[in-house]
Amino acid sequence: MGYYVSDASLPQKILIVDADKSVAQALKGPMEKQGIKVDSAGDLGSALYMFNQSIYPVVFIDIAFEELPGLVLIQKWRRHDLPEKANIGFILMSGNRNKGDASDDKLMGELDDIEVIAKPVNPIAILSILKKAMGNRSRRIRIWEVSQQAYKLANNSKTSATAIDYVKSNLKDLGMKGQDILREVYEAQSQWQPALDVVEGVLRVKADNLGALNNKGRLLLKLGQTEEALKFMEMADKAAPNNIDRINDMAMAYLLSKQPDLSVEKMRQMINFNPDVPDMKFEMFAKLQEFGYDEHAIALCKDTTSPIDVVRHYNNKGVALAKNSQVEDALLEYERALKYFPKHKENYRILYNIALAHIGYKNRTHFEIALDYVKRCLELNPKFDKGLKTKELIETQLAKGNRSAS
Repeated sequence: MGYYVSDASLPQKILIVDADKSVAQALKGPMEKQGIKVDSAGDLGSALYMFNQSIYPVVFIDIAFEELPGLVLIQKWRRHDLPEKANIGFILMSGNRNKGDASDDKLMGELDDIEVIAKPVNPIAILSILKKAMGNRSRRIRIWEVSQQAYKLANNSKTSATAIDYVKSNLKDLGMKGQDILREVYEAQSQWQPALDVVEGVLRVKADNLGALNNKGRLLLKLGQTEEALKFMEMADKAAPNNIDRINDMAMAYLLSKQPDLSVEKMRQMINFNPDVPDMKFEMFAKLQEFGYDEHAIALCKDTTSPIDVVRHYNNKGVALAKNSQVEDALLEYERALKYFPKHKENYRILYNIALAHIGYKNRTHFEIALDYVKRCLELNPKFDKGLKTKELIETQLAKGNRSAS
């Protein structure tokens, strides 16, 4: 009986992310004959779960995956903390409906190390592209190893001066990726101008390098040149609109340049691209408020978040802070919830916890404030047993104070 000898240049298993189940079914048989296990995910929830549960050397993704564009999903997964996951080989599957999308092509070029295969996928031709994806994976892991060593040197006061020399000694092997690491090391040391000089060198070689244009904008932002920074960010964004890091940077840049409407537009994109990170939007609301744009924060919240989710988020956050004796911070979080949906019936939970926080101060002024909040709580939920008992407790304490004063 014959037996199969595995090819080290091929992955042992792959993940296929496509709502069309026939794609994975067509590849399963031929791949398993090559000793490659095939897993498939037809929806975003399954894809996120499977990616988090296993390490796949190679992942196929439909470029037009409806729940989240394939290129966006790649960017999210490349942010993973584990290098074996962040640096896997990605293969985008493209159908006739996707041909000629220049923005996708440019974003692919900017993200780099992404293979593309046309649908319907030919099982015979797939082996060569799998080997290319595995090669991309190996190269990315090697680059990651160099970058980690560089950061280690840069962050140690005794070796920080050698970090730049270490990267420069590897530039020949790393090519353009080496320039990125060199820039990142300068940034790690807050040397913004030398980092910008590296970017300028890249742009002299290729003036339309989107990654370099984006980095130039980001570094100009660090140097306080907000208007100039936005010119470069907007140029790159127009060519390739769905770069997550750029969208996030632009949201902040628009805030700094006092353009809240444009900032909110970018924040909406970030929220849409991160359905698996629901707390992200609350950070955005807080950022808008920090810059004095309360009305924009309220409008964005009402458009993207249900009242009960607002209550749950700020209530949980406030309780955690209060338990950690950060009462003033807790009160700030509770009050934020009341700004977004002030008349929502579930706010009785928030009002009650504000009352408890004030009771903790144990003085008459705060007892009076607590009584006001617990009364407001009971207006929303007259049968709330804890509220009724707390109201009685506060009134007893205030009565004792009155008797002592007399």
